[in-house]
Amino acid sequence: MAFVTDAGGNVTSYAEYTDVLQKDQRLLEANVIKVPAESGFVDVTDFIEDMLSKSTDRINIKFKASSWWIGYLNYTGQSVSNPALMPDFNPNNIAARQQEFTDLCVFYCFYYYLLPLIADFSGEDDQSAEVQKIKYYEDKFQGLFNELIALADFYDADGDGVIEDSEKVWTAQTVRRSRRRSTVVRVN
Repeated sequence: MAFVTDAGGNVTSYAEYTDVLQKDQRLLEANVIKVPAESGFVDVTDFIEDMLSKSTDRINIKFKASSWWIGYLNYTGQSVSNPALMPDFNPNNIAARQQEFTDLCVFYCFYYYLLPLIADFSGEDDQSAEVQKIKYYEDKFQGLFNELIALADFYDADGDGVIEDSEKVWTAQTVRRSRRRSTVVRVN
């Protein structure tokens, strides 16, 4: 559950091999995942931990690329005039909801890296069990990612170790049906 850090204390991964085992142990017990020869890894554990590290990097990029990030930076007083100079999402500043980030990393790793290694994409309807699992974990990832963005009570923007109220941004989400027709074409 703990974040994996390097010797300097910087977060390198939100999850570790045991977190993957806790989510879907059957996948690894059945020895279904074979380490690709071109990966340079021999051990499945090392391979999966590398995939978790890559998943963490991708998640950080997803946070930075989201419209939420620029709004959050502006809200916390870090004016962003040029998006090219926008600061990175710093995983060392995550001071709450570490378990959610661990789950997020595992879900991403499953759907983006591990399950495609074993999925059978030859079917015309793509209804194989592995493809269904990919869709399942992708939905789990996207739901949790959206939840974290909506709550935004996990990030210590100034890096002082405490999340002040001025660093928490709640986004109200309306969940209601709309009967509006968005496909109406008007000719003037």
